Amino acid sequence: MPHRLMIKDRNDVLTISFQDMVNYHGREFIGGVAMAFKLMELACCLLSPDETPSREKFVILLGVHGPGIIDGLELVTRAKSRGTLLVDPPAAFAKDAPDAADGLGGKYYFEIDYGGKKLVLSLKHGLLPPEFITLAYKTHDGTLTPADAVRLSILKEEIAEFLLSKEAASLFDFQLVSPAKSFQQN
Repeated sequence: MPHRLMIKDRNDVLTISFQDMVNYHGREFIGGVAMAFKLMELACCLLSPDETPSREKFVILLGVHGPGIIDGLELVTRAKSRGTLLVDPPAAFAKDAPDAADGLGGKYYFEIDYGGKKLVLSLKHGLLPPEFITLAYKTHDGTLTPADAVRLSILKEEIAEFLLSKEAASLFDFQLVSPAKSFQQN
């Protein structure tokens, strides 16, 4: 079954597929693209359950500098080009979320605001293979061998396939919070 999101852009309703995200970003960080797709799938369902969400209402904080995640979210929400996407790994340092191999100490932690409703999410612990994190770190410290690069590429594809095969709600720990509350992770 094709993966698709519906999103309003002013007076138009757009259908954005996972393949559209891949076409926009490429395959280099395809696991991040898949994660962005699943983040938006869950956010749209929880934050705008009764109508197609409008892309201009999204404000997003990322605790990871993930190019695939950023591009995937940008394609759906245009939050980066609208200036409503904040990539701030230090904001996630104290959160109970898995470490991300972004080279900046980030975590797979996200805050999505939509029209005053806030959704706080983190990727569930243990979903990403430790081998992926180890190899991804090697890209930042310059120790990645050609064989490691091939293996890392395979792992990224496997991670994307895994994420896409799961229900979005099963991938994240999440909580809807009122705008007045601070973001506390359970």
